[in-house]
Amino acid sequence: MKTLSAAAALSTVAAAPAISEAAGPIDSQTWSFTGPLGYYDEGQLQHGLYVYQTRCQACHSLGLVRFSSLTGLDVSEDAVKALASTYEIPYINDDGDRDVRPGVLNDTFPWALGNPKRAIATYGKAPPDLSTMARSRIGGADYVYALLTGYDDAHEQPEGAYYNKVMKVISMPNPWPADMSDFEYPNGTRPSLEQQARDVTAFLNWAADPYLEERHQWGIIVVLYMLALTVISFLAYRVVAAKVYAKLDAEGGPDPEH
Repeated sequence: MKTLSAAAALSTVAAAPAISEAAGPIDSQTWSFTGPLGYYDEGQLQHGLYVYQTRCQACHSLGLVRFSSLTGLDVSEDAVKALASTYEIPYINDDGDRDVRPGVLNDTFPWALGNPKRAIATYGKAPPDLSTMARSRIGGADYVYALLTGYDDAHEQPEGAYYNKVMKVISMPNPWPADMSDFEYPNGTRPSLEQQARDVTAFLNWAADPYLEERHQWGIIVVLYMLALTVISFLAYRVVAAKVYAKLDAEGGPDPEH
């Protein structure tokens, strides 16, 4: 049986034979990036990128995410350039032949499987790109996290099916290895399964909505501007109205019957 990457579970609908049965509601989680003042935790995003690289990218691409955008994770440009250069990017060389070259900042994350036919031959159906996954599912980040943490091998299922609290019967295997005691982040932290799921979920939400913080900041500026404009307009109205009423009083005022 082939073992899929952690994010392969996200392809419940878009990939693998459809064997699914809806389960109960998804629990709401607390995320730093939700709400009008939401923001991204850059350390969490860096950890999420690492989880994607180690558990997801063997099957899934981030075809809409350029390496240059990773500088938004508080990663230096030199470090991003070094990261990009570790990827092989297919291209057509000057002789018209297919070739590969080291990645550069302007490249997007490549698909390790290369092409849909290879993906179908390997998994039965092409695993989806994860660039917008966290924003394209009902429930968003809560859905992604619930799916990644929802597997329970204790439940017996038909051949080729698995139990997940999001989908009671799902055709995607449990993506997490049984023993993760030796897995650690580059900073030496040894995260639990739940923490890895939270970190990669946050990263995928950033990948789908990298301008969230800027949008929130501009939203606050616009609201404050509109409030200030409202106050100025009201004060201007009071000044103009006072002058009009003063003039009417000086002239004897308008006819009470009109």
